[in-house]
Amino acid sequence: MRALGAILGVVLGTGALAGTIWCARYAPWVPKTEGNRTLGDPRGKGPVQPLPPPPPKEDDAKKPKRPPLAEKAPFPKAATVGARVYEFGSMALNEEKKHTFSIKNEGQGPLVLEVGPSSCKCTVGTLSKKKVMPGESVDVELTWRGKELQTNFAQYATIWTSDPDAPDIQFKVYGKVVEKYVVIPQKDWHAGYVTDVQEGVTTGQVASMIDAFKVTSIDSANPHVKVTFAPLDVMALMSLRGKAGYEFTVKVDRDMPVGTFRVPLRIHTTLEGGKTIEIDVTGTRSGPILFLPPEGRGLWQNEKQRLNLGQVRRDVGSKVTLPAIIYGMKDNFKVLKTTNDAEYLKVTVVPNKEITSGEQQGANFIFELPPGSPAVTRVSPDSVHVTLDTNHPKLKQIVFEVEFICQ
Repeated sequence: MRALGAILGVVLGTGALAGTIWCARYAPWVPKTEGNRTLGDPRGKGPVQPLPPPPPKEDDAKKPKRPPLAEKAPFPKAATVGARVYEFGSMALNEEKKHTFSIKNEGQGPLVLEVGPSSCKCTVGTLSKKKVMPGESVDVELTWRGKELQTNFAQYATIWTSDPDAPDIQFKVYGKVVEKYVVIPQKDWHAGYVTDVQEGVTTGQVASMIDAFKVTSIDSANPHVKVTFAPLDVMALMSLRGKAGYEFTVKVDRDMPVGTFRVPLRIHTTLEGGKTIEIDVTGTRSGPILFLPPEGRGLWQNEKQRLNLGQVRRDVGSKVTLPAIIYGMKDNFKVLKTTNDAEYLKVTVVPNKEITSGEQQGANFIFELPPGSPAVTRVSPDSVHVTLDTNHPKLKQIVFEVEFICQ
């Protein structure tokens, strides 16, 4: 009995202690504490009231809210008038297009609408009104701006409704974003070589995937460069997927001064309210001599009259032949004197009957580094300068630069 009494005493004592602790900490009449500090007014005027909840974020406040669905009759009925999909076709980069869809309330109760999410910030849906009475319609305008080139795009905007049978209506637009016009070749139209017996000729194209434009005029900065143009045929337009386009034929006459040339062209059009397209016509007026690609291990730079023989082994040597067509003389072309600042470099000129025809004469200019030539490096600006005096009435001298590394 004594043991039972002891156990009962311990249980009762523990319960009393727990009750005391609970009353001291959690009873409603006891001020709240944080650790050992009472959360009271620092001025001693009682406990501080709880802080109000934080205000909603500005972004959350601006977000549209889905209208509540109608729960009892009379119910609305949201019906689209016409298709929910529209094709914009081809759009220019950064061009904006709009299309208006329509929703009609064919139900008995008022229809509440709100603009929901869209596939992209570039897709904007707007409503002419947000409450539609029975029998009335509302316009939904969808705007899309193509900010990057896309072969195909598809975008959508969602309209939320209070119709429980059609809480979401999605409208879609699709098409492609393209350059407003293309120029082929893009910048330089190369007319090739102009000689005493041959004009320089090149062609180019301008096409628009958007507009049916016209060419109003063309300005050439050089009287020796003339341009004609004509509309592209159906097959050419189809290959470019264009709506309109023109082909330009550029001719450079033989009176163009000798040397390389770059002549600006200004093509005036009705594109973008009067767009002017600037092109450069390039080429070379070779004078009474036209050099052809070299035979052998050599690189010919016509605009600099420079022949590069590359790396040459001393024990093997190198020989490069530079064919040429010569115009403007009836007598046989001859070299009267050869001068260069490297005696070991041999330069000879022989007729080339394979390319001789009528008034044009063929010749081979042969540059040779014989086996045993010195180990030297002769590259620009320390290249070998070769001067040939000739019997040509318009070409008294021909000057070459010759580069090589002999090891």
